[in-house]
Amino acid sequence: MGTRKLLTIAALAALLSGCASNPDNTVKTRDLKPYSGPVKVQSNDGSPAKLTEEDSIVPIKTIDHTDYVALEDLTKAIGYHGKWLRSGSFGVGDTDPSWLFRTGESQVKHADQNIKMPAPAVKEGNKLYVPVTGLKPLFGSVTDFAVESKRVAFFPRPTMKTRSLAGHDLAFKDDPLSAPMKVKPPAGGPRALSINSNSDRDDMIDYAEKYLGIKYDFGAEPYSKSGTFDCSTFVQHVYGHFGYDMPRLARQQAKEGKQIDRDSLKKGDLLFFFVPGRFKTKETVGHVGIYYGDGKMIHSCPKPKDGVQITDINKPYWQDTFMFAKRNF
Repeated sequence: MGTRKLLTIAALAALLSGCASNPDNTVKTRDLKPYSGPVKVQSNDGSPAKLTEEDSIVPIKTIDHTDYVALEDLTKAIGYHGKWLRSGSFGVGDTDPSWLFRTGESQVKHADQNIKMPAPAVKEGNKLYVPVTGLKPLFGSVTDFAVESKRVAFFPRPTMKTRSLAGHDLAFKDDPLSAPMKVKPPAGGPRALSINSNSDRDDMIDYAEKYLGIKYDFGAEPYSKSGTFDCSTFVQHVYGHFGYDMPRLARQQAKEGKQIDRDSLKKGDLLFFFVPGRFKTKETVGHVGIYYGDGKMIHSCPKPKDGVQITDINKPYWQDTFMFAKRNF
């Protein structure tokens, strides 16, 4: 398809249905030529992954006179995980399920809020379909797209700018001060957090290490039921052992505690990252890990190993995708 034709389709689609990043409905054309061929993006294990134009196209299917798209196709196009969970929900997210869909329901659980779709989710075979008119309130803040006659086309977000700026030290370092910080646990917590000294922080890391090798499972239920973790249930489990009642999702956990600089970290601090993708925002928390000390973190992740692992975060990928750190005790 020629560049002029692509631009014409994109402009017409944006005029008729609106681009997700263009709430004022003004038409913004894009030069799609740079994206028409294969490109490379960085995966979270640091290896390049090829994407082609077809990866950004999701076909529309008409069900009961309503246009739908399959969540499986949608998540693949944007760069999210999508999976049926043991609870019967279909989860969508980076390394934990930030969106939860259920067959026959129009309410979608998204982190701390509920989003209502204009029509219920429909299951056909093993695929769950959601109405096209519901895409903007569901995903408009994290990706750009245009609705065409028989498909939804996703547009690449601006290339990730490296945070390795000249004159800035992006190394993760231990806090040179030894005195522990005390923060009052949130209301409703089961008991006061029993981390009151640096030796207690060592105890937390020792406890976390017991789970090295436990398999990663997107949308994992509590460890006592599933025997697996995703990134946020691992944090929830380790913190819970020491009396701290953490929320379920990484995005929710990111709201807890006090922000700490990357060069003043202590064992047990939480580290938050975005997960890069060609078609999604870089401003949303997608992964969480526990600071292990000495420029490393312990976390549950599918790559490069599958499960709970210790990772050297003084590597370009982690330095560039780091968002912030939080201290909860």
